[in-house]
Amino acid sequence: MMELQHKIISVIITILLTAGVFFAGSKGLSVVEEVAEEKAWYSRSDTIYFWYSDESMTDYINKAAVDFGEKNNVHVLPMLVTMDNYLEAVNNASVENNQLPDAYLLGHESLEMAYLTGLACEIDDPWNFCSQDYFSEAALNAITYQGKHIAYPLSYNTCALIYNVDYLYDWAEQKALAILKGEGEDYGGGDYFEEINEKTADGGTEGGNSEESTDSSEKETDPSLEVDPDLVPYDELSEEEQVKALQGKTEEVFENAAPETLNELLTIADSYSAPYGVDGVMSWDVTDIMFNYWIVGDVMNLGGPSGDDKKQLMLSNEKVTNCLLKYQHLHNFFNIESSLVAYDKVIQDFIDGKMMFTIASTDSVAKLAEAQKDGSLEFTYKYTLIPAVDEETDSIPMSMTEVVVINGYSEKKDIANAFARYLTGEFASELYLRTGKAACNIRANSDYANLDVFDAEYAKSVPLPKIIELENFWMEIEALFQRVWDGEDVETELSELDNTVRLFFME
Repeated sequence: MMELQHKIISVIITILLTAGVFFAGSKGLSVVEEVAEEKAWYSRSDTIYFWYSDESMTDYINKAAVDFGEKNNVHVLPMLVTMDNYLEAVNNASVENNQLPDAYLLGHESLEMAYLTGLACEIDDPWNFCSQDYFSEAALNAITYQGKHIAYPLSYNTCALIYNVDYLYDWAEQKALAILKGEGEDYGGGDYFEEINEKTADGGTEGGNSEESTDSSEKETDPSLEVDPDLVPYDELSEEEQVKALQGKTEEVFENAAPETLNELLTIADSYSAPYGVDGVMSWDVTDIMFNYWIVGDVMNLGGPSGDDKKQLMLSNEKVTNCLLKYQHLHNFFNIESSLVAYDKVIQDFIDGKMMFTIASTDSVAKLAEAQKDGSLEFTYKYTLIPAVDEETDSIPMSMTEVVVINGYSEKKDIANAFARYLTGEFASELYLRTGKAACNIRANSDYANLDVFDAEYAKSVPLPKIIELENFWMEIEALFQRVWDGEDVETELSELDNTVRLFFME
């Protein structure tokens, strides 16, 4: 009976591989690139093959291979594999022992599949390199499966908030003037989610990850923003005194102007008199789950911290409903039509000064820096954390981690492990410079402006789950977000998603 069960599992895994489980981000360009014919001096005893699927990594990997090879008197032969079914190609080469990859790059969400098929194994890490001395908890969670580290974290992608500093200062000046004139108390204040909060106040189930609360009312009641009633009224001051008073109050407001909660963000949006040419206070790609998951990241549970525990699945509860209702309210507030937005367009609109805020991924750091350098971006901008959903619910973005896997079929695991540590350790500071990707190694990004905010977002992020049955989950939840954005009933949509996912885990 046990033998039959193993055979059935083997058949299922083979079918799943054939169906095309592949590295996230691989676009399927063609076939395995041919490696130049091995020269006589190549000795297989000190040579390893390294596979990857993203052409943008070529310069980084080639340079690392040369440097590592010279330092350790070995040969690392990189191979760019651009097949749709990347992991299947790894499997076929490994089974046939045909220039099999001793190590290779993979999206962390495919690690369960790789491990169960023998294409990944526990790393050899006697130096405890994969620890919080070098990596955030999110990076370590990404490489963990069933309590074991089965890869090395190399790069990540997540999202953060960008804002136009000039516009925010302009808003601060408008607010400061209103405060000086005695209009500050009603200047765009209030709870924009009061009706939603009241609707779900009596419900709620545990399941979120937030441990600390933030008080969004602090900035609205900050004594530094109040005007001393004994002072001469603003309108009775001389012109010179008005200028000085306005400048001082503007600096006070601007110092803490970056929004820390959605309510504060909406306060800014509702009260800002934008200059000509600004299409709206905020826009982002509402069609991509990467830029939207943050609103439920603190209250959904997708397999526990490492995304590999089928017993820890919490997709639908009162807190999730509350968050999605607020997400739906953002559509009504910002009036963003999903058919008219795309990530590249949103970033270009931000560069063109058409909005104050947007949500962007790590690739925006290089794009905005280049735009500022060539003069197409003419204002000051800054990155910050995505505002918390409310006082009790943090914004937790999703993340995707590119990892270095040691092939379980390899006979050169010692060299493969050493090269993987070199890629993700000593050489990691070259990653952003050569690829535009953010390194997982917390010591690697310090020389690059604005990556610190992404490092902070990544550190608290939720990794894509590794559970094989949830392979298409992100397509499902992306579709759910789309329907919610377009006005469908939140509770109905959540219930249907929850039922669909649980069908895969019925015993």
